[in-house]
Amino acid sequence: MSRKSKKLNLIICGAAFVIMIVYLFLVDDPVEIWNAICGAKPVYLILAVCCMVMYWILEAVNLHLVTKEVHQKQKFKDSLSVSMIGQYFNCITPFASGGQPIQAFYLVKFGVPLGSSLTVLLSKFIVYQAMLTVYSAVILVFRLNYVLDTSPLLMPLVIVGFIVNSAVIAGLFMLAFFKKPTVKIAHFVVRFLGKLRIVKDVEAKLKYMDEEMAMYYKNFQFIKKRPVLILKMCFYTVIQLTVYFGISFVIYLAFGLSGSDFLTIISCQAFVLMISAFVPLPGALGAAEGSYVLFFKNIFGSYVHLSTVIWRFLTFYLAIIAGMTVSILINRRKDISEEQTQAK
Repeated sequence: MSRKSKKLNLIICGAAFVIMIVYLFLVDDPVEIWNAICGAKPVYLILAVCCMVMYWILEAVNLHLVTKEVHQKQKFKDSLSVSMIGQYFNCITPFASGGQPIQAFYLVKFGVPLGSSLTVLLSKFIVYQAMLTVYSAVILVFRLNYVLDTSPLLMPLVIVGFIVNSAVIAGLFMLAFFKKPTVKIAHFVVRFLGKLRIVKDVEAKLKYMDEEMAMYYKNFQFIKKRPVLILKMCFYTVIQLTVYFGISFVIYLAFGLSGSDFLTIISCQAFVLMISAFVPLPGALGAAEGSYVLFFKNIFGSYVHLSTVIWRFLTFYLAIIAGMTVSILINRRKDISEEQTQAK
């Protein structure tokens, strides 16, 4: 990711934050906003921050578990640093596409071979995506009627988001267990798109795709040989997702609200994530906030816009601030180490 693109995306995120704050004061009375903030219970707001920190720590734990399999010298503080930098770049790039490449770069900096770094990140991605799909499926089964009753217009978007996530993991599992048929189907699709002039250089695309599929197949072989490791990662991922989805429930308690249960609130949060999954903007800007308001308006009532700002700050902007800080500190530490080495 170029420096120019990174600055542009940061500007977009910053502008979105300003717009969100301005919108809050336009739709709600400033006096009521201030009274709501003053009336919020600090202990729950602190707990909400702790939930986000726990989410980051669990992300780092999973990264560390799989990295130790290929690089015994890996330190947890390095895994945490790489994880936080990945969070930062995920937030400022469309479809969270910038996280893995920059994490691979920093894993190499910390001594992990490039091939092993790719294995680590792809294995972690496969586990996370699989658990997110299973988690979303369970939520849909138990709370499908709730969406139909409260936000029927959003149901198609929820379904599309779920299908997108499911298609990704289904494609990966097909590649793992039915490699030849999957490759043939992929080739057919690319050649068909080439005839429609959607894909221009068909042969180059096929070559690139074959390389990517070979890499994913290799990583599945790595995963299949380590069932205990994968079970641990699945367990931590489920906790991680529950903690993340539970942030809205903690905010709900901070305002002293009642009448809604934990399962309903984490379900709404999961639906927001499903909708955000296919929005091609950094952090799904606009879609995440809009869907949050629509899903939670009946739960938070007059607090819905303020709760949206708090939730978005904790889950998105705080990750940018924390990740950027870690990135700066790591780069400074590396620069100092290089200067000391040259001086010797």
